[in-house]
Amino acid sequence: MKFRDLLPYLGLLVLALAVGVLAGYLTFNSRHQPPPRTDALLLHDPKPLPDFTLADTSGKTLDKDRLKGRWNLLYFGYTHCPDACPTTLASLDKFIRLLGKLPADKRPQVYFISVDPQRDDDKLLGDYALYFNPGFVAATGSLDALKALTEPLDVQFSYDKPDAKGDYAVNHSTAVILVDPEADETALFVPPLDPRRMAADYVNILKYYGEPI
Repeated sequence: MKFRDLLPYLGLLVLALAVGVLAGYLTFNSRHQPPPRTDALLLHDPKPLPDFTLADTSGKTLDKDRLKGRWNLLYFGYTHCPDACPTTLASLDKFIRLLGKLPADKRPQVYFISVDPQRDDDKLLGDYALYFNPGFVAATGSLDALKALTEPLDVQFSYDKPDAKGDYAVNHSTAVILVDPEADETALFVPPLDPRRMAADYVNILKYYGEPI
């Protein structure tokens, strides 16, 4: 084909090139602008979650694929927790409610993951999570299954020696992990949690990642 035969299409080619350059610029700029100033600890590079398999209290599989397609929050604790867990879940409930004006698909799904599978059966765990918010999902698994997720995320947990009644405390990390729609760890919210500040930080993180909200 000779050059003169391309002339009728030259305008379309230039337009397509311009659109491609603009799209590339917007995509690049949305991820390479200075990170927002937040109380959250924003990872410089998102960290892919490891492969893992847990089960929620309805018997459905909770794995990496299930987290894809939306934003998620992971919090690790246990139902017999005397302080950190109820305080954190209450704060997360307030945080979720403050995001009520966001489109439903932009609000994060909260997962409460028990690191005490010996005592936290499905009924106890499910009732506990739903007490704080009807939208919270609770899950757990064997110790090996839990460690497949927690160890790469640097989430720590250990068990104190049981007392005469068999009761024991679980020492565990208290950060709330933000996971993006690619199932990558993106940020950490660390106690003490301020739901209003957390909500503002979350919106700023979404904007930083180019989410239309």
